[in-house]
Amino acid sequence: MQHPPYLDKRDFSGGDSTWTFTVPKSTGIPLLDAALYDISNRHSNGHNPEILLQLLSTSIQAASSDISEHDLEVMNRTLAEMFHANQAFTPYRHIRKISIFGSARIKAGEPSYIVARDFSKLATEHGYMTITGGGPGIMQACNEGAGADNSFGLNITLPFEQEANPVMQGNPRLINFYYFYIRKLNFVSESDALVAFPGGFGTMDEIFETITLIQTGKATIYPVVLLDAPGKTFWKQWISFIRTELVDSHLISPEDLSFLFVTQNPQEAIEHIDRFYHIFHSYRFVGDMISIRLTSSLSTEAIAKLQHDFADLVKDGCIVQRGPLAEENDEPLIADLPRLVFHLKRGNYGRLRQFIDAINDAE
Repeated sequence: MQHPPYLDKRDFSGGDSTWTFTVPKSTGIPLLDAALYDISNRHSNGHNPEILLQLLSTSIQAASSDISEHDLEVMNRTLAEMFHANQAFTPYRHIRKISIFGSARIKAGEPSYIVARDFSKLATEHGYMTITGGGPGIMQACNEGAGADNSFGLNITLPFEQEANPVMQGNPRLINFYYFYIRKLNFVSESDALVAFPGGFGTMDEIFETITLIQTGKATIYPVVLLDAPGKTFWKQWISFIRTELVDSHLISPEDLSFLFVTQNPQEAIEHIDRFYHIFHSYRFVGDMISIRLTSSLSTEAIAKLQHDFADLVKDGCIVQRGPLAEENDEPLIADLPRLVFHLKRGNYGRLRQFIDAINDAE
């Protein structure tokens, strides 16, 4: 797979952010306010100085407030862990990555272990890097398959487990986390697909959180593959529960099942991920409009069919193929990509996933 340059400027929310930076509240000490402005402008190193100003101002306000010492420690450790992880991932942002979840208790030689190792080897051959939890079981199998040079390990510090597996020990891409939530943030924000193998509470937690973020539009849509060993029924029964207890009870929409792809074949799994990025490239929200970037233009007939088949997604007007919106000028590396732009009716991201699939099948 060709590594897309746009990944140097990642936004795992798809650009659907309403956060704006404002002048922070005064500290009440004019000389300190002036110093913060000066520091922000001198030491932003090309970044927006308002961001550094907000960071400094928030830290000082927190330190001078009546919150507990423990609260300050959590804030400090959270920022430090996020910074350390960003440093590790930054040199590899142009390479697509697959996050892999699965049990630490599955032993070498078991069917799921073999399938996990085979899949990760295929993923490397297709140009992806692999992100695992860095521990034993499925994680070790995938790091073995991908090889140390193509692996990230996001290890969690626990009182009883887990040490990094032999592939990741001493690896500069092994990142140790104290907080689960920062670790899970990196699994979602740094990957372009998720592949899950059988696992316990941790695996279920990671899958459901990822799907929830995608379903609610808080994370960019990407492939979620449930990969089992041949002849096993772990994910078949899991999906049966989802259909019977969630879809049939109207607790989720039928379209939400479009987020999930179940297979027992590593080749099918990697082909499903590759297919997702066949014509579809990425998307970004600009106000109530969505700009879907494509690797190649679609025909007039293909766009007309999309307009007809997915009219329920269009809030008003029609789907237009065009160049970048003015707001996308901050992404010059992909300025030459064609776009499908329209006013999106928000709410059903499962349906948007089906729209992306239809784009990939259009030509």
